[in-house]
Amino acid sequence: MLISIGQIIDQSWEQLRERFQEFMHISGWFLLLAIFYIISLSLYPSASALWFSNELSFSENAGVFLFALTYYLAAPLLGLWALIGLSRLGRAALAGRDADPKAAIAEIRPRFLPTLLVSVLVALLLLFATVIGFGPSILLATLGALTDVSALIGIANILLIIGVFVSLILSFKWMVEYMLAPYAVILENSKGQKALARSKELVRGRFWQVLVRLLIPKLVFFVVALILMAVFSYAISIVLNAVSGLNLDLRLRLATMVEWVLPMVIVALSTPLFVLADVLLYRSLAENS
Repeated sequence: MLISIGQIIDQSWEQLRERFQEFMHISGWFLLLAIFYIISLSLYPSASALWFSNELSFSENAGVFLFALTYYLAAPLLGLWALIGLSRLGRAALAGRDADPKAAIAEIRPRFLPTLLVSVLVALLLLFATVIGFGPSILLATLGALTDVSALIGIANILLIIGVFVSLILSFKWMVEYMLAPYAVILENSKGQKALARSKELVRGRFWQVLVRLLIPKLVFFVVALILMAVFSYAISIVLNAVSGLNLDLRLRLATMVEWVLPMVIVALSTPLFVLADVLLYRSLAENS
């Protein structure tokens, strides 16, 4: 029998509560992104400079570059690194073994590229679902425009409507079937297409059961994280508003820093819950397959 939704939520929270320090050894690295955001936003051009200046200084350009580097490269790579480390740590903890963060971190490197590859394959599958849905319509519309045959354009419009539903259905189906593929790499050392096949095998015949167990615990954790962020954000906004001596640009800069840094703190605190929920579900599916 599969683990229940309530058990996933309770056991995830219990594991984090009991081993908070160990999980923060890995999840706490998200705070490094917060530091990068603070540095980049402190150098970032002010709102007035962005609107009215034709040329940015060296430090302002450095701020823009560091922000883009952090957002588009460092954050995704660190997220994948933390996913692997937290999954290995959670696997050990759930098995009743010592949850050693150093051992979990040592296990990240050999799994990083295989997990990245499988994640890319899943993304390509979802992209392929879009191509399947919209490809025929785009081809017919292009052909109709080139040949000036209005009937082809009319058929393309009909196929476009059908393609929207086809794309949504395939994307939804494949997302659930292959969502656990990265965990097949991390937890069972499956690689490439074998990881995709393993994920599909675990979901087969239990699609809706897996969906609700993937979705509902994450929604619960997400709502709790949003409430925490709202409370902290409100408290910080009161402090910023109380500092009446700040000029407008400085206040805007500080407010922007808070908008980017605070979510990283919440991510560091909540990510272990999301990963533990998936590891619990994966383990239950594997035991009942």
